[in-house]
Amino acid sequence: MSPSQQIVKEVRWALWLTVLYIIGWTGFAYLLPDNRGLLGFPIWFELACVYLPCLFTLLIAIVVKYVFKEIDLESKE
Repeated sequence: MSPSQQIVKEVRWALWLTVLYIIGWTGFAYLLPDNRGLLGFPIWFELACVYLPCLFTLLIAIVVKYVFKEIDLESKE
């Protein structure tokens, strides 16, 4: 795979993860009731601001480990 193809692949992954995070955060923050969660905060806050970032930190770590590759940007092709 050429470096430009790898860059496009990585950009697509980053864009989709960003879009999914925004959809998840918005859905949790605006569409859930004000019931209390496990930590005593409103459930929408816990899901949007505690659990979702933890989940996406894991997802991003997995994507960086298995999808992203080191590319030499200094080489001239």
